[in-house]
Amino acid sequence: MRPSLKFQSVLYLYILLLAGLSLLIPVPYILEAVLFFLFVMVSSGLVFYTLLIFATQRDYPARPKPVPRGFFEPTVYVLIPAHNEEAVIEKTARSVLNQDYSNFKVFLINDNSTDRTLEVMKKIESAWRGKAVVINVPSHRGRSKPRALNYTLEVIEAAFKWPDYIFILDADYLLGPDALRTLVGIMESAPNYVIGVQGNVRPRNWNRNFITRFITLERLVGFNVAIEGDMKLNENGKYGGTVALLRFSHLLRLGKFREDSVTEDTDLWARALIEGYRFWYYHGVTGWEEAVETMKDYIKQRSRWAQGHLQVMLEYYWPVLRSCSGLTEAFIEHFYMMSYLVPVFWFLSVLLNGYLVLSGGVPLALARPRLFLVISVLAFLVFWVSVAYSNWLEKRRTGFGVQWWFVGAYPAYFLLFVLAGVVYTMRGLLRLLAGRLHWEKTRRFT
Repeated sequence: MRPSLKFQSVLYLYILLLAGLSLLIPVPYILEAVLFFLFVMVSSGLVFYTLLIFATQRDYPARPKPVPRGFFEPTVYVLIPAHNEEAVIEKTARSVLNQDYSNFKVFLINDNSTDRTLEVMKKIESAWRGKAVVINVPSHRGRSKPRALNYTLEVIEAAFKWPDYIFILDADYLLGPDALRTLVGIMESAPNYVIGVQGNVRPRNWNRNFITRFITLERLVGFNVAIEGDMKLNENGKYGGTVALLRFSHLLRLGKFREDSVTEDTDLWARALIEGYRFWYYHGVTGWEEAVETMKDYIKQRSRWAQGHLQVMLEYYWPVLRSCSGLTEAFIEHFYMMSYLVPVFWFLSVLLNGYLVLSGGVPLALARPRLFLVISVLAFLVFWVSVAYSNWLEKRRTGFGVQWWFVGAYPAYFLLFVLAGVVYTMRGLLRLLAGRLHWEKTRRFT
């Protein structure tokens, strides 16, 4: 069954169930059930971030080992899919071609661009003969990132020596010169069940405006707390679709990328976990991205991410939980799959419990709106601490970080982005319900 049809079926059954229950159960009892549900979801966020802050203090399961230079280097193919990326593709390609690593090729994948992307790619290919290869994706095989990647993988299977590793990089990212060598060193020391290692992501235009600073804090808490904590606690480092080194053989075994997925990265992570593989994460390799700079583009981009995340949750929720190593990991992956819904739940919890506390509300038997509201505020405070901790950790490691006055002012603008989260999550839900599973390009600001 198509994901949109499955989602429609589940939603309609849920609506019918609620309608039936509303006829049988008094409204105050239904309200209590809703309040308890929101309490559980908000409390899980509090536990999630507290647990993972402490988990980040642990060591990684392995450190990068030295990789022999020259003939003994494992073969790496770098795949850079691009659609209308003339403004950024040359800088990205050069940051890869100047790596401190010799046994690699760069595949510049032109996915039906209508600007000068192909022209720029051919210029790079001509200047770096033997290192850069242009793949021009036919219109019937491309027009989305997973389709373009799969076409390139098929070309590699048919016409090139198979590599040891595939490195996926989005077209707007810049790398440091030791990125490939470091990630290969990690994979060479990793057990065979590790399918790949995910690098770090930071906005290079982080200080452009209010939006980019907030996105940077999102990235910091997402990578320095959530992903790193899960990695050190459960060896579950996630896959973000870029700045990631994957074993070629394992990727083929999983059937490559799912082409009808809006977020092929989260989908691959879920399928890999179900098949017994793990993604690792390492903070010491950073890809510098171009973050969106307007609220409109922020909501548009996050709507696609939310839609894809919810699609994965709908398809793989129970298989992922059954694949976890224990209750702690199952709880963390449950929260991860539900993460785009959490701002909606938090907002509703504050709204409903706040109203009941201020108005005197409906007499309730078990629910305690005042307590639930306190827990919601406490969950926010824990998240704020997570943001500050991730910023402090980044400054200690690299000297990079958002200004402390902006972190301190977090409560002043947090609600704005919660409302944006409600908007883009509901937009993603509606798009999933309508079956609109096409990939949307992010606007560039360079």
